[in-house]
Amino acid sequence: MSILDGIDGPNDLKTLSDEQLVQLAQEVREHIIETVGEIGGHFGANLGTCELAVALHSLLDSPRDKILWDVGHQAYPHKVLTGRRDALCTIRQYEGLAPFCSIAESEHDIMGAGHASTSVGYAVGIKEGMRHLGGDGADGKVVAVIGDGAMTGGVAFEAIGQAGGLGTPIVVVLNDNGMSIAPNVGALSRYFNRVRLNPKLWHARSGVEGNLTRLPGGIGAAFERLGPQLKESIKAFWAPGLWWEELDWAYMGVIDGHDVHALRVALREALAAQRPVVVHIATVKGKGFAPAEDGGLEGMEKWHAAKPKSISTAPPRPPGARQRRKRRRRSTHRCSAKRFYASANATLASWGSRPR
Repeated sequence: MSILDGIDGPNDLKTLSDEQLVQLAQEVREHIIETVGEIGGHFGANLGTCELAVALHSLLDSPRDKILWDVGHQAYPHKVLTGRRDALCTIRQYEGLAPFCSIAESEHDIMGAGHASTSVGYAVGIKEGMRHLGGDGADGKVVAVIGDGAMTGGVAFEAIGQAGGLGTPIVVVLNDNGMSIAPNVGALSRYFNRVRLNPKLWHARSGVEGNLTRLPGGIGAAFERLGPQLKESIKAFWAPGLWWEELDWAYMGVIDGHDVHALRVALREALAAQRPVVVHIATVKGKGFAPAEDGGLEGMEKWHAAKPKSISTAPPRPPGARQRRKRRRRSTHRCSAKRFYASANATLASWGSRPR
């Protein structure tokens, strides 16, 4: 019997070893590939969060502790681990599982939202409510999982500012795979890319301050005398996470989001802090599924969602898709006498176009 067959709820993860948790994450991934590949549904983002879901549920006491999944299309591993393993095949079907988190579906689904950027605000509100109401559950942990694409939303920025101002002790897991439905754009995306893609920056902040004070020839002692302002200024030149720290958040990262042990170590430390903490993790959208993982940005975009029976057979073309694309292109060509610009909501590939 596989490990997954014995998981009927989060409590079943508490006694597993690190090696068993690694195996469980892979079994969850295989279950999603087999199931969603047959019936269709959100796909790539879920394959990237298997290790994260396992790490979170192995440490937290859900539903007393709250895990908030932004948007929800990265929450299928969470569904599998919270008693809905055998019902995953009913997702997106009449009277079946919802394609996003659903409060009515499970006590482990704390919020139900199909729109991005809302999880941090939920987390702030829930934790502040716990603090003010007191009583049983007041010391429960609250974790929000948000993607780097959703992090560009103004609602998320408002909540981050609020949590920093109040000192709300929550953990935000920034699930950074460089993708929304399509590749991310904009200045914030470039910042995340710089941090995620440069391994030399990953552990810079943890050691740079101590190294400054240990410089020989009296230089380190001078840094110590000149105080924290100078040290922070020097760190800001090349160490990541300063943006968060300026908003009174502690920053941890970048953590390999497919390393269960590393995730558990980082999350355990973050959960013990009595302040807002962001854990920045790097994941691969479509992890473990070669057409998505090896196909680069185009592959990850294509496999954001899987069509029914798209894994066992060649991906079927939706009825009328070729005709719809031709009509769109003909409409565009009619306007080609004048230069024009069109904006799209990260779904260009679905109607046969590409960004310039």
